[in-house]
Amino acid sequence: MPTLLDHPQFADAYARLADVTLNPRRHTAANARAHSEAVSHRAGVLARQNGCTDTEVALLEDLGRCHDIGKITGTARPEKSLEVLAQCGVADAPLLALVKWHDTNLAWWNAQAKGKAPSDKAWRRLAADIDVRLLCLFMVADRVDAPPGWRRNAPLVWFLGEARRRDLVGVLVLDVPGHPSEVSAGAALVDRPTIGIRLAARPGEAGTRDGRVLVIRVRAEGYELPKGGIEWDERPEEAALRELREEAAVTSPIAAGTTLGHLDYSTSTHDKRVYYFAASGAGVELGPLPTGTRERRWVTRDELATLPLVNEELRPMLVAALA
Repeated sequence: MPTLLDHPQFADAYARLADVTLNPRRHTAANARAHSEAVSHRAGVLARQNGCTDTEVALLEDLGRCHDIGKITGTARPEKSLEVLAQCGVADAPLLALVKWHDTNLAWWNAQAKGKAPSDKAWRRLAADIDVRLLCLFMVADRVDAPPGWRRNAPLVWFLGEARRRDLVGVLVLDVPGHPSEVSAGAALVDRPTIGIRLAARPGEAGTRDGRVLVIRVRAEGYELPKGGIEWDERPEEAALRELREEAAVTSPIAAGTTLGHLDYSTSTHDKRVYYFAASGAGVELGPLPTGTRERRWVTRDELATLPLVNEELRPMLVAALA
């Protein structure tokens, strides 16, 4: 089946997307072309997963390639992408309509947040112009490289909920096996002594020249590292440091270091991933124990061997943080 890449002018424009850099707080893709390729692939996967026809699959894959084509002119506005497509001789009406509406969730979410929610008439106009089911699938695909995952994108989640409430879409399968739709970040904060000076022990703790790592307990069954969801426009390592302040009440300056690895786990509805980072600071200071945290504790390398953890896969990360 022919694709947009069969249009020579579009193919040339598409190649130029490789020169467009992206905000790393919003995309993990290296450039706009890599983002578009990833979106195109994920859109095709979601379309097939939801029983779309071959024509619909091809339509969403092409939408992934062209939705951001306007960025070669320096703007992400959908109307600019439509201008570039017109210059390339692309006249596929269903495709152009989806390009026009593909980013509606953000604009409409902002409007409702200001007390100016889109009217029923606006939703009817949207449904008359495009297939809302295909639009929803694409909006999820467009978050394929968002650091927090699509489930933490408030405008998107709101839009999906409104579309369901208005019976514009049925049941959609929006998660792809093996690809977490929600991403979090956590950190192992290490407190190291000055070289050559033994770390002073606090009451009930053993001192060590190797340093100590901070763990917390929020559940009865064991200890873990501070972690939480990545917010909009936030790097994973920034989220990890924020969680150290929120869940462990670290009040002194701290910095993120190397990546320790990640853990994947599943809930009753979807897959999650947590990235962990090493963190450090000079003269770590702690404030009052936060609400929701039962206990926080500094542990040495020797204590790690028998420390009860909520997940055994955390143990090598804690050891690595101290290495």
